[in-house]
Amino acid sequence: MNSSKYGSLAAVKEYAKTHNLCSIKLWLEASEKKDFPKNLPKRPPNVYGCKWSEILNKKNIENSKYLSFEEACSLVRTLELKTMSDFRELGREGGRPSKIPSNPERFYKDKWQGWPYFLTGK
Repeated sequence: MNSSKYGSLAAVKEYAKTHNLCSIKLWLEASEKKDFPKNLPKRPPNVYGCKWSEILNKKNIENSKYLSFEEACSLVRTLELKTMSDFRELGREGGRPSKIPSNPERFYKDKWQGWPYFLTGK
């Protein structure tokens, strides 16, 4: 596609941020509305050669269904799990608390200090 008829990538990111578009589904729904800016592409990665994750508004942990990293650590440590495998097994068995993401190493990537720390504090 020709990106010259569209605004800058920065404008796309700003639109996602101001409209709290944090998923591809939300972006595509917004792009179908009459008030969607004509200078923004419906599928930005196709135009700018970037990834959706570079465009979409990062989900705010405070507004998340998950606990903060510190609260998640405290809760998980009460489960007395020793390894990542133990954590994964708990999830497969349906025992993982719903306030803890299934992939905490990704969800909390900015604060992640490894599985031993997450599970035991060591």
